[in-house]
Amino acid sequence: MSYLLPPNATPLERAIADACADIANVAIPLRQLLNPDSCPLDLLPYLANFLAVSPWENTWTEAQKRGVIRSAYLVHRQRGTLAALQRALDALGVSTEVVEWWQTAPEGAPYTFRVDVEVFDGMDTSYIQTINNQIDAVKPVRSSYTVRLVARPAMQVFVGTGASSLITITIYPKP
Repeated sequence: MSYLLPPNATPLERAIADACADIANVAIPLRQLLNPDSCPLDLLPYLANFLAVSPWENTWTEAQKRGVIRSAYLVHRQRGTLAALQRALDALGVSTEVVEWWQTAPEGAPYTFRVDVEVFDGMDTSYIQTINNQIDAVKPVRSSYTVRLVARPAMQVFVGTGASSLITITIYPKP
């Protein structure tokens, strides 16, 4: 065995070198571990920590965890913009619409926005708190916001009308 230890190494140091000699032979599939789609579920919190995902909640579903990790790079890149906010909420699988102060009628207070969240079965106060945490982590610092819960109708109603008229125009030559 070749060591990187000096000739005056103690027996304990040599024993540690022998015990750690096989670590180079352990296959570590970094490509798999750094991919949110192929990373094992129990290692997702470590991948989230590596990518500085904040906030992170263990109560999220597996799809939400993978979605938040998948969008982490672009969210960090655009942090402080409403585009990052929309991307962060989309990663949670929440159907939302962000409306800025200048898009409302009448115009709202400057540097405010509203987040319309579509209500679904199973939504509770902890889930709304999760949405608020996500917004607080990504929103522009100077902006304040309100969250509005929007219930969409369960069925769609289509109403149609038709009208028909016939107009006959006759053109005669000039006499």
